[in-house]
Formats: sequence, C-alpha cells, structure tokens
Amino acid sequence: MEKQIKQVQAFYEAYKIPIPDTMRYLHKERALMRHKLIQEEVGELLDASMSSQGTLVDVADAITDCFYILIGTAIEYGIADKLPALFDEVHSSNMSKLGEDGKPLYREDGKVMKGPNYKKPNLKSIVYGEANSQSDNDRQPCSNHSGQGC
Repeated sequence: MEKQIKQVQAFYEAYKIPIPDTMRYLHKERALMRHKLIQEEVGELLDASMSSQGTLVDVADAITDCFYILIGTAIEYGIADKLPALFDEVHSSNMSKLGEDGKPLYREDGKVMKGPNYKKPNLKSIVYGEANSQSDNDRQPCSNHSGQGC
C-alpha cells in the first residue's frame, strides 16, 4: 500500500495540489468535493456491475479509481501514512466477527455479522498515537484557505 500512496502523492505534486504536513479536517467545500468524487467512482462501479454492457475491465477500472480517490482523500486529511496500520487493525477486527464455533454469521442478504468475540478496531491509537489523549472530536482545521487541497 505504501507504493500506491507514494504514487498518488506524486500525482498531487505534479498537479500542485497541496499535501498537508499534519493531520487536519478539510474545509466543508473540499470535503464535499472529495465525497462527490468517491460517489462518482462508486457509481461507475455500480454501472459496470449492473450493466449488460459492463466488463470486468470496467469493474477493475472503477475499483482502482475508488482506491485512488480514497488514498487521495487520506492524503488530504493527512492520514495516508497511517493507512497500512489502519487497514491491518480493521482486518483484525473483521476477523474477530466469527461465531463461537469459528464459523461466520451472515445476515439474510449475505453481510457478515459481528459474532460474540467481536473486537472493535482501535483506530484512535493509530491516528493519534498510543500516548496521545486527543478526543475523537478534536479537529485540527485546514490552514490553506484557498480551498484547493483542503
């Protein structure tokens, strides 16, 4: 994942999109734009998946675009360097969803449900560090008021 993060950072540098030095929240306008980009790519994935004209190449393109946009969003929030550890923590949590018998529990539509041994991911310790006591609501606002990159 580190390679892909560096590739998206290279895109940001080439297109002169600011990369923050620290974690921070985006201005509402920038956050909304990032959200719209994600929705657009997820919509393309749905189209590729549901259309009789869609191919696996279209699906792969949409998934890759989603991944690219999500990495860019993490870069803008200043947390991209933490993505591998965050992913590992969420994966560990997801693996704890198994039932007492070690078998998965499914909802009617196939979604995996949380079993009795489910362990919530400890993302706060990764985002803020073990010794940091910042609250979940502690916002460090974007200092770039141009809107680009924020």
